[in-house]
Amino acid sequence: MPEGILIGKGRTAEVYRLENERVLKIFYDWVPAAWIEAEAEIGAAVHAAGVPAPAVYGLFDVDGRKGLLYQRLDGPSLLGRIEAKPWRIMHYARQMAKFHRQIHAANGAGLPGQKERMESAIRDSVALFGLGANQAPIIAHLRRLPEGSSVCHGDFHPDNILGVERKWVAIDWSNATAGNPCADVARTVLILDSPYLPPHIPKATQVLLKAVKRLLRAVYLQEYLRLARIGFEAVAVWLLPVAAARLCEQVPGETEWLLKMIQRYMKEL
Repeated sequence: MPEGILIGKGRTAEVYRLENERVLKIFYDWVPAAWIEAEAEIGAAVHAAGVPAPAVYGLFDVDGRKGLLYQRLDGPSLLGRIEAKPWRIMHYARQMAKFHRQIHAANGAGLPGQKERMESAIRDSVALFGLGANQAPIIAHLRRLPEGSSVCHGDFHPDNILGVERKWVAIDWSNATAGNPCADVARTVLILDSPYLPPHIPKATQVLLKAVKRLLRAVYLQEYLRLARIGFEAVAVWLLPVAAARLCEQVPGETEWLLKMIQRYMKEL
């Protein structure tokens, strides 16, 4: 293992803090090389687009495992700032919307296509949960939606936003695509609406957290719509395919919620 400090463990990798403002993400043996190479290519494309994101310095072999070397960014997450100063949540929600809009102003050349990736995820969801009858109408609806060429993060939420030297920087770009910003906003709305909360949190605190998430979601969405000069319907039309695509991720506590949402939106087609 590298001579660094282990600072995080995820589903696919361990992250080590190194000297010279670097971090090394070392993937577990089961992660396909194609996934790692795709993450490197996406990270490089995002950085080249001028989006505030970590630079990617290359692929490495570490004790027989694949690793990606990234620029190290030090700073509190937006989630950490909200937790430290919850009375400023409306300010942070507006900052989040402004930053998301800034990301969407960049051209996503070199990134995977948003609709193609979403359609693949929908097919995976259908296979996992037996939604065969719904596949064709959902994909047909997706294909009718407006195209786009913007950089779209794909997992934009407060824990993936860092405050670095008085500016915001987004991390974890593995789901990034080139596409329609409204789909990206719909994905963020879904994440903030999610009923999932870590099981170790006391019930009294869960009630408070749910209220905080609702407020964050409402102010973020209102501010984004104002900045983009669009109505909610431009985002709402994406909620069905975004929900169907998210289903295959099998996030704890979300399956029944997403299935009910999909059935509700299917009735509106």
